[in-house]
Amino acid sequence: MVSEQQQQMNFEAQQQKQVLEADPQAIYADQLREEKTANILSQLDPENLLTDIEHRIRGEMKNKLSGEWEKINKKSHVSEVLVSNFMSFLGSIVNQNTTMSNYSQGEVNAMIENIIEFIKQDFVINKVEYGLFDNYSEYNRIGFIVLQSCSAVFKRSLNGSESRRIFKMLKVSESVDGSRNKTKFTDNFKFW
Repeated sequence: MVSEQQQQMNFEAQQQKQVLEADPQAIYADQLREEKTANILSQLDPENLLTDIEHRIRGEMKNKLSGEWEKINKKSHVSEVLVSNFMSFLGSIVNQNTTMSNYSQGEVNAMIENIIEFIKQDFVINKVEYGLFDNYSEYNRIGFIVLQSCSAVFKRSLNGSESRRIFKMLKVSESVDGSRNKTKFTDNFKFW
């Protein structure tokens, strides 16, 4: 049986919800909050990072004025097989599944060691196919790009920090928003 006090609280909450739903500024604020949240989530999406990494492996840099990717050294050429292999490898790590995981420091260290070992072995085994031969500065450049990218993603997942941060954001938004727009807000998490 619901207490009188609980009924009063439910009634007041319902009244407040009706007032907010009728207030155009509240609707606008909700819309802005949703857009802001969607923008933050898209920025946190590691899939966006993959395009950037691919261009950097190719030896390209983004022109700040035009927004276009430009080759840094016109004479050097990076093998498309190398790019494909490393992008495939990175795609298995640089993703939302990894960032939303809950890895311990020991697990992160072990994965970083495995990545370093993979990079070394891949360059040795495929150096002829990649056309790198003994170009150690290129080995180091590409290896650093791959390692730094993976390391950054693992740091986001260390002890579940990224998932906790997103769920806190969800809780704050839902508590401010009520249940009115839950379906729209949860659409941002369809990757799960």
